[in-house]
Amino acid sequence: MIDIAFKARGKVDKRIKEIKKGAEEAEKATLADFRSRAPGWVAAEVVKTYNIKKSKITPKKGKGNKLAGGSRAAVIGKRIGNAALIYCGRVLSPVGFGMTPKTPKLSYTLKVEVFKGQKKTLGKVKKITKKQRENIGRNYTHQGTRNSPRSPIMLAPVKNKKGEISKYIPFQRVGYERKDVQFLKTLSMPQMVSNPQVAGRISERIYEGISKRLEHNIDRYMGK
Repeated sequence: MIDIAFKARGKVDKRIKEIKKGAEEAEKATLADFRSRAPGWVAAEVVKTYNIKKSKITPKKGKGNKLAGGSRAAVIGKRIGNAALIYCGRVLSPVGFGMTPKTPKLSYTLKVEVFKGQKKTLGKVKKITKKQRENIGRNYTHQGTRNSPRSPIMLAPVKNKKGEISKYIPFQRVGYERKDVQFLKTLSMPQMVSNPQVAGRISERIYEGISKRLEHNIDRYMGK
């Protein structure tokens, strides 16, 4: 009787160890799923509210978790119970929010759509004469004056490392000096994901996604 009990206890201990190991493997796999899938879940909810491409806010593999505009997304935590997805980054330019036009014209109306379905006018640039254009040039070299220090919001070229124009971004002159220039900004990634409505959907999406992955991994490592 004692021998039988000892053998039974040995089988129970073995099964407990198997369950513990399986649980650890299931949690490890679920954490890996969170690391790889959570950024995509977040991006899917962000683009429902904001007019930005999903590819701009989804980290690419091998790119160090980089997002648009120098933003980053990083997963912290070594257990699924304390894992978190952290976003950081500066305020983004209107260029990535459906800004039109992308390049300056002789005259144009600059528009942007940060929130989906809410296109707004940033400014209007009227066609100017050759003499007016020359006056603007003199003002930039401090050879002349203007009645108003504030210019309309317009597009300025941005050059890459090769010295080539890579894109145009909106700016406005706010003073007489050449340095008196303000570049327009919109929102940062942290601001977008922390928007109460977006954050609520993100929480639900992550809970639903992780719950499914956990069930899958439990079945995989511990058996149904």
